[in-house]
Amino acid sequence: MPPPADEIDIPLFDMVLCFSRAIDFLHPKISEHHLRVAYVASCLAEELGLDREETQNVLIAGALHDVAAVSCVTRLHSFEDALAYYHDSSPQFSDDLHQHGREGYLLLRDFTPFAEAAQVIRFHHVNWDFGRGSAFQGAPVPLSSHILRLADRVAVLPNDEQNILSQVADIRATVIAGAASLFKPEVVSAFESISEKESFWLDLTNRHKEAILKKRFGAPKVRLHLDGLHQLSRIFGKIIDYRSPFTATHSSGVAAISEELATRLGMPTPHRRLIGVAGYLHDIGKLAVPTTLLNKQGKLTPEEMAIVRQHPYYTHQILSMVPGLETVNTWASLHHERLDGTGYPFRTRDIPLGARIVAVADIFTAITENRPYRAGMDRAQCLAVLDQLVSEGAIDGDVVAVLRGDFEEIHHIRSRSQQAFAPTIFAARQYALQSEDGSRTVAQCRR
Repeated sequence: MPPPADEIDIPLFDMVLCFSRAIDFLHPKISEHHLRVAYVASCLAEELGLDREETQNVLIAGALHDVAAVSCVTRLHSFEDALAYYHDSSPQFSDDLHQHGREGYLLLRDFTPFAEAAQVIRFHHVNWDFGRGSAFQGAPVPLSSHILRLADRVAVLPNDEQNILSQVADIRATVIAGAASLFKPEVVSAFESISEKESFWLDLTNRHKEAILKKRFGAPKVRLHLDGLHQLSRIFGKIIDYRSPFTATHSSGVAAISEELATRLGMPTPHRRLIGVAGYLHDIGKLAVPTTLLNKQGKLTPEEMAIVRQHPYYTHQILSMVPGLETVNTWASLHHERLDGTGYPFRTRDIPLGARIVAVADIFTAITENRPYRAGMDRAQCLAVLDQLVSEGAIDGDVVAVLRGDFEEIHHIRSRSQQAFAPTIFAARQYALQSEDGSRTVAQCRR
């Protein structure tokens, strides 16, 4: 069993760095981009005299600033446009790039510790434009957004195939040339100061930036107990699901059903909440799976399926970065294991009850929720699939029996939780990708 609730004490800082590393899996051109932006932005904030809370808000914003652009298949072109902008020095960002800043703001603003960082992200592509960038679309642009604007530029300029110190003069000249037009002059002045130090550039390109950031900026002002951890995992679940219209609210369904099954199986309240966290985070490893595979219209090839099957391994690797999440990690990362030892990726028979519950909740949610390419299964179809898996030695029959006992109410809980989970910004793209033939087998649902 996991520790009691009063022993759940997770630094928010660790969760942010964990998720920042995870979203850098999303695009081949952004390896370490979010951590680099977080580092540069934090150094600038410190140099400009921002207090510790403001500096940590800037760090959070840097670590998560492009979640909307890189998480959603319909926004990946926005990220490509941004990269082109950084290297071609185009005069203005497109309206679409500003839109992903707004969507990132909408994704993060409802979690109180992220409220300030969300506002920073909202305006992180606004140029200073000789003072006109002090406001955008009628709203004031905070200094922190201009810090993030410059940090975002600096983070993409180094060529990782060359020694960083040999590039410093050119990078500094590029940034300084943007003073007043692209960047707020006082932020450029701060950059000039910090960028004189070789250590700044060596830290920027160091592969162990989490440790550097923790040591320099990581005094934990906010610690997450059970309720806060549950709220944050819900936010992260939104971002995970945001990538695909096929699974736009899947994590919410898994979390809700996991908690309901845990309740009916007699787990104490703290453990129910913790299993909800595992439900929200169980597919975090899918951030390492290309959206082209998640959204593929036809059947996956064996090679493609092998890539998709890696995602529980990455769930384990990502969550293992946060001390205190060991139980959540176990429950989340074993959701594709089978009781007979033939599951993946660990092929273990040692599957605790929490993981068995998440596994059943994952299957149940996947086959009963409506998706763009097919309607969800009804009671008879769903139970037939689950009973077959029980007979094969794949999933826990006792957990399935609980689900069978009050199928309609549990099904309603799943539906209600997913409806509440889908914010307005998902609606326009929830059915962006349509299946031509409208039929898929259970094996092709890509849970």
